[in-house]
Amino acid sequence: MTGSPQSVKIKTPAKINLLLHVKGKREDGYHDIVTVMQAIDLYDELLIEKADNLELICTSPDIPSDEKNLVYKAAVKLREFTGINEGARISLKKNIPVAAGLGGGSSDAAAALSGLNRLWGLGLTVETLCGLGREIGSDIPFFLGGPTAAGYGRGDELIRLSNETDYWYLLVNPGIMISTAWVYSQVDVSADNIRCNRPPLDSENWIGPLVQPNLELTKEVVHIKIFLPDGLRLDGNNIWLFPYNDLEGVVIRRYPVIKKIKDEMVASGAMCALMSGSGSSVFGVFRDRDSAERAGRNMQHYEWRTWIVKALDSCPYHIVS
Repeated sequence: MTGSPQSVKIKTPAKINLLLHVKGKREDGYHDIVTVMQAIDLYDELLIEKADNLELICTSPDIPSDEKNLVYKAAVKLREFTGINEGARISLKKNIPVAAGLGGGSSDAAAALSGLNRLWGLGLTVETLCGLGREIGSDIPFFLGGPTAAGYGRGDELIRLSNETDYWYLLVNPGIMISTAWVYSQVDVSADNIRCNRPPLDSENWIGPLVQPNLELTKEVVHIKIFLPDGLRLDGNNIWLFPYNDLEGVVIRRYPVIKKIKDEMVASGAMCALMSGSGSSVFGVFRDRDSAERAGRNMQHYEWRTWIVKALDSCPYHIVS
């Protein structure tokens, strides 16, 4: 172990899914997906302090503070992997809505792995932490690297990207908590059903570019084949995408307010609007902050929470102390 601080404070970001394609169901019960994830500047906060025992304190009554919490699971997983018996008092301040498609729980767990690695002086690599995180939740490896990536498999196999856009996002949450497991259990993965529930690929609504940085040169022969779904277009190292989410149809049938928010976004000037993850949050893409703010004001008469956010362009975790 190396030297370690007495406490670590971390801001943990939310994410949005700029695209989410469901390929089919896997033998392990999960679904194969292709997604593009982007970390945004909406944060929870973790304060991790040295203590004799392991303790989690959360500001939100909707969040469990025991082994059901991903943060607690991450701490236990880290102790089991390293064989240490260190304690920590973890205080979690929630700002990201719960069960809202924004990855708040996974982001908090990833931050816990990173913060405890530092607090306990373990010296584990990011790759090792990603391996541990993958056993807890599919989105955790993304949050340990970020801030932009294409995900495949369960969404935990990642290709890091660079976001070259300058868009602003209006994020709206209607206050509905949606179970990710329920949404995926309702998805009809037949090709005909998936296609008929997608919007037409209108050329005006493609966004980008995202950039795949050059890979390191190697003398070895390497063949990499990644499934390229409708809605992703390659131009050299540039990636353009048409935002769609194959989970929207399931959620909108039960919660039509999602479609109402999307329609309001577009009517208020959004280039496009999309549900993030398994919902219930919706984001609109805007070319400038003023346009996003005007749209946000148009929605103030609803009992919805709104944020004007920007894509993060560097490592998503900001260690305050």
